Amino acid sequence: MARKTKKTRKTKLSWSKILRSRRNIAPFVAVILILIGLVNSDVRNTVAGVLEPIFPGISDPYKPLPSKVKGPLTEGVWMVVRVVDGDTLIVGDGTDEYRVRLIGADTPEVVKPNTPVEPFGPEASEFTKRKIAAANHRVRIAFDGDQVDRYDRCLAMVYLTMPDGTEVWLNELLIREGLARAQLQYRFSKGAKTAFRQAEEEAKNAKRNLWRSQPS
Repeated sequence: MARKTKKTRKTKLSWSKILRSRRNIAPFVAVILILIGLVNSDVRNTVAGVLEPIFPGISDPYKPLPSKVKGPLTEGVWMVVRVVDGDTLIVGDGTDEYRVRLIGADTPEVVKPNTPVEPFGPEASEFTKRKIAAANHRVRIAFDGDQVDRYDRCLAMVYLTMPDGTEVWLNELLIREGLARAQLQYRFSKGAKTAFRQAEEEAKNAKRNLWRSQPS
């Protein structure tokens, strides 16, 4: 008597389920985006716009990330009341004052309680003071990522308008001058992280300030 061959059941791939899940289909679309983008920029831009809600920054790496934690400050121009140290400012509107921490840039300590003054801390503070004085003690505050840290400081990108009308990015400038280390572990845009990383590499290669005795 012939033995019956056992039929193996084949599992059907449920394309409808894949299509219903943006997370599942996004990687496939991203690969297609890269391939098509090499040929057709219009198609690349269109697909990038679709993927933007899923992968923030895919169409514009400098696009600020939305904040998960809102702070009391609004974006715009503020008067600097006092420079605390190289990476921390007090800004105000004549009534209220707020402590602002430059996100992504960490200057050596100068005024931290129970902490000795660190090398190049005074130089970083003096540098920030000079730049802000040259900008008539006004800064433009912009947000990228969370607006408040665990110490209730307002986190911000800080921009200064120089006497010649040019605008400088204080966070990036401190890093490029070797007066601050890039802090890339925090949540802000890919474009800003790239800029900070490149600025730090430039400072290291030139052996500026903090990196004078460090290997390039």
